[in-house]
Amino acid sequence: TVRYDLGRGAYALEQLLTFGNVTATIRTNVIRMADGESLFVHGPLYPTGEYRALLDGIEGKVRHVVVPCNAIEHKAALGPFLKECGADVESVWIAPGQYGPLGSCGTSLRDCRMGCRVDGILPTDLRPTGSEPNAKPPWSDEFDYRTLYVSLPGNAGPVSEVAFVHRPTKTLLSTDAVVYVPDRPTSPLFDTYFPPETTADPSFWPRTVLQSVFLPLRTTEGDGDGRYPGFKAVRGRLVRAPILRSFVDARAPEAVRAWVDEIVALDFDRIATSHFASPVEATPEDVRAAFGYLYDEEGTGKKALPPIECRDWEFLGSINDFIGDNKLGAPVVFDVRKDCIK
Repeated sequence: TVRYDLGRGAYALEQLLTFGNVTATIRTNVIRMADGESLFVHGPLYPTGEYRALLDGIEGKVRHVVVPCNAIEHKAALGPFLKECGADVESVWIAPGQYGPLGSCGTSLRDCRMGCRVDGILPTDLRPTGSEPNAKPPWSDEFDYRTLYVSLPGNAGPVSEVAFVHRPTKTLLSTDAVVYVPDRPTSPLFDTYFPPETTADPSFWPRTVLQSVFLPLRTTEGDGDGRYPGFKAVRGRLVRAPILRSFVDARAPEAVRAWVDEIVALDFDRIATSHFASPVEATPEDVRAAFGYLYDEEGTGKKALPPIECRDWEFLGSINDFIGDNKLGAPVVFDVRKDCIK
């Protein structure tokens, strides 16, 4: 675990996530609240001794914990975190639609089976949910929050993610909604997992990025990272990860578009993300531009979309075809590849 000072009273605790051939950084974002003492923990990670020491080194007490989505990597550590770091916690709120072997929780506390403390479920339409009809998060006077929740027939579970804006610092907290891919790795953690000769290879970072966002490792003639057109397309810009475009946005374009519209109506000038580079200077217009493929009208930032070639969508497209042909999930209703480069 490493800790970064993000400025404006915010910090990030970063760990390395590995599964199969995918290696990526993942973060807990910590915000010191306006009272100067309470810490808001966004996306708790596994509380190793190193993690606990770095969290304890941040001035203040952990008072509020949120699980911002239902992806397994962002919720798996909630129970262990509360056991090791929850002595002073006043509230635990989670995104709706949790499912899987690590616990389930729909949109009501009455049906919540997470195996650990949960005080509230983040609402899907700005109206309170849960067992108490008037319940609101105790931090809602300081944070705005907007929830994406889509129950797709045929899918293993719903799609769920909550975006937060800390009003005093104009910071958007993004879990998977958008990411900024830097030209070079910004985390020292890769050097703790891979041998030096691996991370020194010019192809290491392009390959790492492409495997994380599920674009093919296609190469062209040339040297270094310039040989990977997929990497060149997504680096140095705020993007919606292609895997989410293909698996989520292609199945629920209207819901995602409505969620984006709600986010960009908020006031922020930077983003603290859970993956890749953070913090990122960005405006609501930049976030909307990252989803430009969902908007048909002109002037929505289509020119800012990553110039991904059509052939680089073929792998994700083949997975969607397999899912559809075998009725393994909800059908694709929107072509997120329509702006690709032929």
